Amino acid sequence: MPPPAPTIDDGPPRVLLVGDSTLLAVETYNAVGGLTGFVADLEVASCRTLGIPSCGDPPVPPNAVDVISSAQGPYDIVVVMAGYDEWWTSFPESLREAGDAARSQGAETLLFLNFREGVGYVDPAGRTATEAFVRNNETLRSVEASGEIPELVVADWYGYTSGSQADEWLASDGIHLGLLGAYAVGDYISRWVAHLSGLACPEEPDLGVPCPSPDEAVDQP
Repeated sequence: MPPPAPTIDDGPPRVLLVGDSTLLAVETYNAVGGLTGFVADLEVASCRTLGIPSCGDPPVPPNAVDVISSAQGPYDIVVVMAGYDEWWTSFPESLREAGDAARSQGAETLLFLNFREGVGYVDPAGRTATEAFVRNNETLRSVEASGEIPELVVADWYGYTSGSQADEWLASDGIHLGLLGAYAVGDYISRWVAHLSGLACPEEPDLGVPCPSPDEAVDQP
Protein backbone atom coordinates (compact mmCIF):
# COMPACT_ATOMS: atom_id res chain seq x y z
CA MET A 1 0.00 0.00 0.00
CA PRO A 2 1.49 3.38 -0.97
CA PRO A 3 1.74 6.19 1.60
CA PRO A 4 -1.17 8.63 1.80
CA ALA A 5 -1.44 10.69 -1.36
CA PRO A 6 -0.85 14.42 -0.86
CA THR A 7 -3.88 16.40 -1.90
CA ILE A 8 -3.62 19.04 -4.60
CA ASP A 9 -3.19 22.52 -3.08
CA ASP A 10 -3.91 20.97 0.35
CA GLY A 11 -7.64 21.07 -0.39
CA PRO A 12 -10.04 18.13 -0.55
CA PRO A 13 -8.75 15.31 -2.75
CA ARG A 14 -9.70 15.73 -6.37
CA VAL A 15 -10.84 12.41 -7.76
CA LEU A 16 -11.71 11.26 -11.27
CA LEU A 17 -14.11 8.30 -11.29
CA VAL A 18 -14.41 6.41 -14.57
CA GLY A 19 -16.93 3.62 -14.89
CA ASP A 20 -19.03 1.44 -17.13
CA SER A 21 -22.64 0.39 -16.49
CA THR A 22 -21.68 -1.01 -13.07
CA LEU A 23 -20.78 2.44 -11.71
CA LEU A 24 -23.46 4.10 -13.83
CA ALA A 25 -25.94 3.24 -11.06
CA VAL A 26 -24.56 6.15 -9.03
CA GLU A 27 -25.84 8.51 -11.71
CA THR A 28 -28.98 6.53 -12.58
CA TYR A 29 -30.25 6.53 -9.00
CA ASN A 30 -29.04 10.08 -8.27
CA ALA A 31 -26.68 8.72 -5.63
CA VAL A 32 -23.82 11.11 -6.38
CA GLY A 33 -24.29 12.49 -2.87
CA GLY A 34 -22.86 9.22 -1.61
CA LEU A 35 -19.46 10.27 -2.94
CA THR A 36 -18.32 12.36 0.01
CA GLY A 37 -15.12 13.85 1.38
CA PHE A 38 -13.59 14.75 -1.98
CA VAL A 39 -14.19 16.67 -5.19
CA ALA A 40 -15.62 14.13 -7.63
CA ASP A 41 -15.56 14.18 -11.41
CA LEU A 42 -17.81 11.28 -12.43
CA GLU A 43 -17.54 9.88 -15.97
CA VAL A 44 -19.78 6.85 -16.46
CA ALA A 45 -21.25 5.17 -19.55
CA SER A 46 -22.75 1.82 -20.42
CA CYS A 47 -20.53 -0.61 -22.37
CA ARG A 48 -17.36 1.37 -21.64
CA THR A 49 -14.28 -0.83 -21.91
CA LEU A 50 -10.91 -0.25 -20.29
CA GLY A 51 -8.56 0.18 -23.24
CA ILE A 52 -10.02 -1.37 -26.39
CA PRO A 53 -12.83 0.27 -28.41
CA SER A 54 -16.02 0.36 -26.35
CA CYS A 55 -19.11 -1.60 -27.32
CA GLY A 56 -22.77 -0.71 -27.73
CA ASP A 57 -24.82 1.18 -30.25
CA PRO A 58 -23.57 4.50 -31.63
CA PRO A 59 -22.56 6.84 -30.26
CA VAL A 60 -20.09 4.46 -28.62
CA PRO A 61 -18.53 5.96 -25.47
CA PRO A 62 -14.78 6.54 -25.24
CA ASN A 63 -12.97 3.83 -23.32
CA ALA A 64 -11.64 4.45 -19.81
CA VAL A 65 -8.08 5.12 -20.94
CA ASP A 66 -9.24 7.84 -23.33
CA VAL A 67 -11.45 9.39 -20.66
CA ILE A 68 -8.58 9.55 -18.19
CA SER A 69 -6.16 10.93 -20.77
CA SER A 70 -8.49 13.71 -21.89
CA ALA A 71 -9.85 14.72 -18.47
CA GLN A 72 -9.28 18.20 -17.09
CA GLY A 73 -6.74 17.32 -14.40
CA PRO A 74 -4.74 17.32 -12.32
CA TYR A 75 -6.17 14.66 -10.00
CA ASP A 76 -5.01 13.15 -6.74
CA ILE A 77 -6.68 9.80 -7.37
CA VAL A 78 -8.20 8.10 -10.41
CA VAL A 79 -10.84 5.48 -9.62
CA VAL A 80 -11.75 2.88 -12.25
CA MET A 81 -14.74 0.56 -12.19
CA ALA A 82 -14.77 -0.59 -15.79
CA GLY A 83 -13.69 -3.45 -18.01
CA TYR A 84 -16.60 -5.84 -17.53
CA ASP A 85 -16.99 -5.90 -21.32
CA GLU A 86 -13.29 -6.44 -22.06
CA TRP A 87 -11.82 -9.91 -22.53
CA TRP A 88 -8.74 -11.05 -20.60
CA THR A 89 -6.50 -11.13 -23.67
CA SER A 90 -6.44 -7.33 -23.98
CA PHE A 91 -6.83 -6.49 -20.31
CA PRO A 92 -3.14 -6.49 -19.25
CA GLU A 93 -2.14 -3.99 -21.92
CA SER A 94 -5.22 -1.87 -21.23
CA LEU A 95 -4.31 -1.81 -17.54
CA ARG A 96 -0.82 -0.55 -18.35
CA GLU A 97 -2.31 2.16 -20.52
CA ALA A 98 -4.66 3.15 -17.69
CA GLY A 99 -1.66 3.46 -15.38
CA ASP A 100 0.13 5.68 -17.88
CA ALA A 101 -2.97 7.83 -18.31
CA ALA A 102 -3.48 8.25 -14.55
CA ARG A 103 0.18 9.17 -14.16
CA SER A 104 -0.14 11.80 -16.89
CA GLN A 105 -2.85 13.45 -14.82
CA GLY A 106 -0.57 13.72 -11.80
CA ALA A 107 -2.46 11.04 -9.86
CA GLU A 108 -0.61 9.37 -7.01
CA THR A 109 -3.05 6.46 -7.07
CA LEU A 110 -4.99 4.46 -9.62
CA LEU A 111 -7.65 2.78 -7.50
CA PHE A 112 -9.13 -0.12 -9.45
CA LEU A 113 -12.24 -1.92 -8.18
CA ASN A 114 -11.76 -5.59 -9.01
CA PHE A 115 -14.30 -7.78 -10.76
CA ARG A 116 -17.06 -9.89 -9.27
CA GLU A 117 -16.54 -13.58 -9.94
CA GLY A 118 -18.97 -16.47 -10.26
CA VAL A 119 -21.72 -14.32 -11.76
CA GLY A 120 -24.28 -14.87 -14.49
CA TYR A 121 -23.35 -11.88 -16.63
CA VAL A 122 -23.04 -12.46 -20.38
CA ASP A 123 -21.08 -9.88 -22.36
CA PRO A 124 -22.37 -8.17 -25.54
CA ALA A 125 -20.61 -10.80 -27.67
CA GLY A 126 -22.69 -13.51 -26.00
CA ARG A 127 -19.82 -14.93 -23.94
CA THR A 128 -20.20 -16.01 -20.32
CA ALA A 129 -17.81 -13.59 -18.72
CA THR A 130 -16.91 -15.37 -15.47
CA GLU A 131 -13.55 -16.68 -16.72
CA ALA A 132 -12.60 -13.23 -17.95
CA PHE A 133 -13.34 -11.72 -14.54
CA VAL A 134 -11.25 -14.38 -12.78
CA ARG A 135 -8.31 -13.84 -15.11
CA ASN A 136 -8.58 -10.06 -14.95
CA ASN A 137 -8.53 -10.24 -11.16
CA GLU A 138 -5.41 -12.40 -11.34
CA THR A 139 -3.79 -9.76 -13.54
CA LEU A 140 -4.73 -6.99 -11.10
CA ARG A 141 -3.23 -8.89 -8.17
CA SER A 142 -0.01 -9.79 -9.96
CA VAL A 143 0.58 -6.30 -11.36
CA GLU A 144 -0.08 -4.68 -7.99
CA ALA A 145 2.31 -7.11 -6.28
CA SER A 146 5.03 -6.61 -8.87
CA GLY A 147 5.00 -2.83 -8.67
CA GLU A 148 4.91 -2.62 -12.46
CA ILE A 149 2.31 0.13 -12.12
CA PRO A 150 3.41 1.93 -8.94
CA GLU A 151 0.16 3.89 -8.74
CA LEU A 152 -2.07 0.78 -8.80
CA VAL A 153 -4.10 -0.09 -5.71
CA VAL A 154 -6.65 -2.88 -6.09
CA ALA A 155 -9.86 -2.47 -4.13
CA ASP A 156 -11.45 -5.84 -3.35
CA TRP A 157 -14.99 -4.99 -4.47
CA TYR A 158 -15.55 -8.70 -5.14
CA GLY A 159 -14.71 -9.62 -1.56
CA TYR A 160 -16.62 -6.67 -0.14
CA THR A 161 -19.78 -7.68 -1.97
CA SER A 162 -19.60 -11.38 -1.09
CA GLY A 163 -21.60 -11.10 2.14
CA SER A 164 -25.34 -11.63 2.54
CA GLN A 165 -26.08 -7.90 2.76
CA ALA A 166 -24.78 -7.46 -0.76
CA ASP A 167 -27.67 -9.50 -2.12
CA GLU A 168 -29.77 -6.38 -1.64
CA TRP A 169 -27.30 -4.33 -3.67
CA LEU A 170 -26.84 -6.44 -6.79
CA ALA A 171 -28.97 -7.22 -9.83
CA SER A 172 -29.56 -10.82 -10.85
CA ASP A 173 -26.58 -10.77 -13.23
CA GLY A 174 -24.27 -10.28 -10.25
CA ILE A 175 -22.49 -7.12 -11.39
CA HIS A 176 -25.00 -4.29 -11.83
CA LEU A 177 -26.32 -2.29 -8.90
CA GLY A 178 -29.71 -1.17 -7.67
CA LEU A 179 -30.52 1.84 -5.51
CA LEU A 180 -28.95 0.47 -2.33
CA GLY A 181 -25.94 -0.74 -4.28
CA ALA A 182 -25.43 2.68 -5.79
CA TYR A 183 -25.10 4.20 -2.34
CA ALA A 184 -23.01 1.27 -1.12
CA VAL A 185 -20.41 1.68 -3.85
CA GLY A 186 -20.33 5.43 -3.18
CA ASP A 187 -19.62 4.80 0.49
CA TYR A 188 -17.03 2.16 -0.41
CA ILE A 189 -15.16 4.49 -2.74
CA SER A 190 -15.41 7.39 -0.29
CA ARG A 191 -13.82 5.30 2.45
CA TRP A 192 -11.07 4.20 0.12
CA VAL A 193 -10.32 7.79 -0.91
CA ALA A 194 -10.18 8.88 2.73
CA HIS A 195 -7.92 5.93 3.56
CA LEU A 196 -5.53 6.67 0.69
CA SER A 197 -5.48 10.39 1.50
CA GLY A 198 -4.80 9.97 5.21
CA LEU A 199 -8.16 11.48 6.15
CA ALA A 200 -10.91 10.48 8.55
CA CYS A 201 -13.89 8.53 7.24
CA PRO A 202 -16.44 11.04 5.90
CA GLU A 203 -19.40 9.57 7.79
CA GLU A 204 -17.56 8.07 10.78
CA PRO A 205 -14.66 10.34 11.78
CA ASP A 206 -14.50 8.62 15.18
CA LEU A 207 -12.88 5.62 13.49
CA GLY A 208 -9.64 7.56 13.50
CA VAL A 209 -7.14 8.84 10.96
CA PRO A 210 -6.60 7.58 8.42
CA CYS A 211 -9.95 5.99 7.69
CA PRO A 212 -9.52 2.21 7.81
CA SER A 213 -9.49 0.44 4.46
CA PRO A 214 -13.07 -0.74 3.81
CA ASP A 215 -11.60 -4.09 2.77
CA GLU A 216 -10.30 -4.54 6.30
CA ALA A 217 -13.29 -3.15 8.19
CA VAL A 218 -14.92 -5.60 10.57
CA ASP A 219 -18.43 -4.41 9.72
CA GLN A 220 -18.25 -4.98 5.97
CA PRO A 221 -21.10 -7.14 4.53
